Amino acid sequence: MKAGRNAKWRRDAWAPLLASAVLVLGNGPARAQAEAQPLAAEPLLYLALVALTIGAAMIAAFWLIRQQAATAEENVRLRAELADALTEADRRAGLLNDDHQRLVVYAGTGAPDIIGTLPKNLGVPSDSAGFLDFSGWMDAGEARRLEAAIAQLRTRAEPFRLEIERPDGRLIEASGRTVGALATVRFAPLSGLREELAALKVENARTNGMIETMQSLFDAAPLPMWVRDADERLIWVNDAYAKAVDAPGVTGAVTAQTEFLNEQDRTRIAATRRQASHFSDRLSAVVEADRRNFHVVDAAGPFGAAGLAIDISDAEAIRRELDETVRSHSETLDQLTTAIARFDDKTRLLYHNAAFARLFDLSTTYLETAPDHIGILDQLRSRGILPDDRPLRDVKADILAAHRATQPTEALWHLTDGRTLRVFASPEPRGGASWVFEDLTEKLQLESRLNALVRLQGETLDYLREGVAVFGQDGRLRLSNPIFAELWGLSAEFLAAKPHIRSFAATASVSIRAPLGGEAGPTWATFSHAVTAFDEGAREAESGEIELSDGRVQAYGIVPLPNGQTMLTFTDISDAREAERMLRERNDALENAARLKSDFVQHVNYELRSPLTNIIGFSALLRSPETGPLNDRQSEYLDYIGTSTSSLLTIVNDILDLATIDAGIMDLDLTDVDVAGTVGHAADGVRDRFRENDIILNIDLSRAGSTFRADGHRVTQILFNLLSNAANFAPAGSTVNLKAVRSNGEMVFSVSDQGPGIAPGEVARLFERFETNPSGGRQSGAGLGLSIVRSFVELHGGRVEIQSGPKGGTTVTCRFPLGRDEQDLAAE
Repeated sequence: MKAGRNAKWRRDAWAPLLASAVLVLGNGPARAQAEAQPLAAEPLLYLALVALTIGAAMIAAFWLIRQQAATAEENVRLRAELADALTEADRRAGLLNDDHQRLVVYAGTGAPDIIGTLPKNLGVPSDSAGFLDFSGWMDAGEARRLEAAIAQLRTRAEPFRLEIERPDGRLIEASGRTVGALATVRFAPLSGLREELAALKVENARTNGMIETMQSLFDAAPLPMWVRDADERLIWVNDAYAKAVDAPGVTGAVTAQTEFLNEQDRTRIAATRRQASHFSDRLSAVVEADRRNFHVVDAAGPFGAAGLAIDISDAEAIRRELDETVRSHSETLDQLTTAIARFDDKTRLLYHNAAFARLFDLSTTYLETAPDHIGILDQLRSRGILPDDRPLRDVKADILAAHRATQPTEALWHLTDGRTLRVFASPEPRGGASWVFEDLTEKLQLESRLNALVRLQGETLDYLREGVAVFGQDGRLRLSNPIFAELWGLSAEFLAAKPHIRSFAATASVSIRAPLGGEAGPTWATFSHAVTAFDEGAREAESGEIELSDGRVQAYGIVPLPNGQTMLTFTDISDAREAERMLRERNDALENAARLKSDFVQHVNYELRSPLTNIIGFSALLRSPETGPLNDRQSEYLDYIGTSTSSLLTIVNDILDLATIDAGIMDLDLTDVDVAGTVGHAADGVRDRFRENDIILNIDLSRAGSTFRADGHRVTQILFNLLSNAANFAPAGSTVNLKAVRSNGEMVFSVSDQGPGIAPGEVARLFERFETNPSGGRQSGAGLGLSIVRSFVELHGGRVEIQSGPKGGTTVTCRFPLGRDEQDLAAE
């Protein structure tokens, strides 16, 4: 091939020379002829040059012909050599392809040549671009390692041999070396012993790396770890172990065989490990002068055993605190009236409070069996607690849906016994749900009663004769009744806008009239200040009266209410004030009349006593023997005069006594009154009247005792009036009973007759003064007897009672309290 190139070069070099010679030979005669004319002296020189040129050309032509023949022979030889080289190259390429190798040749900085192929089952790209993208068909770490080795080979001619692991675990060997100026990298799959050896090397590297990684992790772990040999001796510990046993380091801990656990625990661990190959339990150890709890795990291995200790002291403390919190929480929930129950993801009961058992009347024994929610519903339905308005399957479906829900659900249960429950289900993060059963029965009843009460109050306010308005803490109207609007002439639209109290003065059609005399009185400003006052402690109820511009008089009230509210009430008292004025005038007139009557009675009484005394005295003188004898008619007339004067004296004395009592100046002369003597003296005063009317007097003092504290004269006067009254109404031939009894701290005198009786409506009139109704009586007196009786009995602190049967008969009872001294009676 080189000889051919040289022949070609010689042929190309001589071509211009031959062309120049031909040009010279062709143009020589003409030029010579043209130049011969002027230069005739030099023809020989030109001819010589021409001959020389021709000779040189002939020589050159001959040489070129010989060189061309040699070049042809060289070309034939080179073609033969080229054919042999191509055959050898094809043979070697075939050998490379058959050996499943791929060669990458780097020459200079250009793209490398790639020769050969790899087995298709390796999954290596067959195209050059894909093959040279090493990170595309091998791990990134392996690709970086190969690229670094190739860079060192090309720059520093450093050979290498790498075992590359494919992602599928297959191994490929990559070896690089230099061949002259070329850098070659050969890729070949490993097989047989070489593959196995390479796999072992990779596995060993991976194992060593994992061991070193785990070693670093164990050294940095905060958990004490150790490894023992078959003889239970320490062969390795980590830094946490050395620190826990106060050793100077891991080497010192292993050398000194410093143990973390006591001998008894180690013996137990070894015995358990021999039976079950591993040990896992809680043990205690002293660390930094503090006994702490650890969860120890120790497992047997081919070369001995390894263990670690997890400090669970804080976890144990938290667990104990959690247990205490749960217990306290359970006790707290048991005190609630709201029923609470928790079910797991299988709807089985995990927890319930006491209110849950009480709500559904479930026994503790049944609940301790952890029944499921559906079973509880079945029992409640069988006992007739759950309502029948919904099928049980629908209720169960709702329960299961609530357990599967991600958000809380709420429903209302109306039980057959009338109770209403608010059922709230809250799903738990770890499955299951917490159920809250709130008994709304009382709340709904209270709400119903409250609504009814509100309606009742609203209707009551609407029909009140008082104007009522309630203002809030902000001074705005909350509610009012129609009387309030009518009183102040306010429109419904104005009140519906909830106006502020300050706007009422300008809107009301009537105003508050100022009091006479320039005195300060209540105004709308007064009401506004009371409603909007901030000081709760200073807010007190107020009341008073105001006069409106239309002449009406209103009694107002300012009543503080809870939550800073205030109620204003207005009552029309115009008629009452007018009636009060009239009553005052009438009372004044009555007081003047009573005073005039008292003055008249006292005056007439004293004026009557003087002539009456004279009449009695002169009657007595006429009966005396010194005045001479009297005939029968005169004696009869004197008897009439004596009887009339005695009756008149009694009436005058009664009137004087009543006047004294009314004046409040009568005093009782309290002594130990002889009961029998007093009763006998009173009976003697009426004995003649009883005998005249054929009436029998029956006296019973068997249970009266001997004496009691009272005014004896007034008691005689009381009994005399009672017996006189009975003698007036008792029929002839009847019996009047006088009975005295000590009973319940009282001295009780009762006088019973068999007269016509008293109508119930007439009883109260009997004690009125000058009541002279003679219905059923023999004669009509002054009407002061029973009035005197009641006045004297009440002066003693007692009381008078009258009982009359439906068929006649009357009993008058006088009760005198026992044990009262003079001071008490005088004070009354």
